[in-house]
Amino acid sequence: MEALAGTGEDGIVVSRWISQKERGAEWTIRFMVWLSRRKFRFATDVLLYPIVLYFLIVAGESRKASRQFFERATGQFSLLDHYRQLMCFARSLVDRVAILSGEADSFEVIPHGREQLFEVRRKSQGLIMLGAHLGSFEAARVLLKDRADIDVHIVAYFAGSEKIRRALDALNPQLTRNVIDPTAADAIFSMRDVIENGGVLAILGDRVGIGDKTLAVDVLGARALLPSGPYFLASILQCPVYCFFGLRTGAKRYESFVFKLADRIQLDRGHREEQATIYAQRFADLMGEMARMHPDNWFNFFEFWCDPSNS
Repeated sequence: MEALAGTGEDGIVVSRWISQKERGAEWTIRFMVWLSRRKFRFATDVLLYPIVLYFLIVAGESRKASRQFFERATGQFSLLDHYRQLMCFARSLVDRVAILSGEADSFEVIPHGREQLFEVRRKSQGLIMLGAHLGSFEAARVLLKDRADIDVHIVAYFAGSEKIRRALDALNPQLTRNVIDPTAADAIFSMRDVIENGGVLAILGDRVGIGDKTLAVDVLGARALLPSGPYFLASILQCPVYCFFGLRTGAKRYESFVFKLADRIQLDRGHREEQATIYAQRFADLMGEMARMHPDNWFNFFEFWCDPSNS
């Protein structure tokens, strides 16, 4: 179990996203949730325009990060690109409110590769589903439960988004029981229990937390650090690993993509890091491919790459 904690070659990595303060007063977020819950969707949509414009003007760091991403993913960048990206993020939050409030039936979901999950679940196997801050991972998991009766336990570190989290948790407290905080003392045992009971463990594989070991991979042509924890965990639990992306492609419309990463991850003593890097690179390649196809869905608003000047 020690493999899930500690530091890697780069030392203790406290990712920039953790140190960024969450913008927006909590009452503003709760007000938007209140509007959405009372079916004032039109008013909510109208308010998104000035809100997103405000963040476009004042959030210089996220604009800089957006430029780095778009230049790598599409080869060009404009303020309109960043505006669309922020608007997609804002609308995905509003969608999450609607879904958590019981309106999942009003959403269209186009699945790609979902049958793979059915096959694993038919065998009563537990599995790890590896996702990213690309599209709405949480909205997609709720829709997966609603449409396919697949219950997903999500492992997530919510530093930097506590205000949004508190507001969303209040909508559907039942779902909070399926959230595992990886910093909790008993987190590893909770994750093991999910897999041993044939459940689905969802882990976000694109952000490094406090004290995480890291793996250096190529993402869209430049070096980035991804957490090694998911691959060490999969090796310990000896379960299949799949990649899952839930992308917003229109008003109340999502497409979900499932890719098999490995039936089993075997990491040999003395070669664990280099072997884990192979799997992390496969994940990075899939994430990069999805990001190129749907750049507005990229929601990492910080300096994701190790060397921003390296393009």
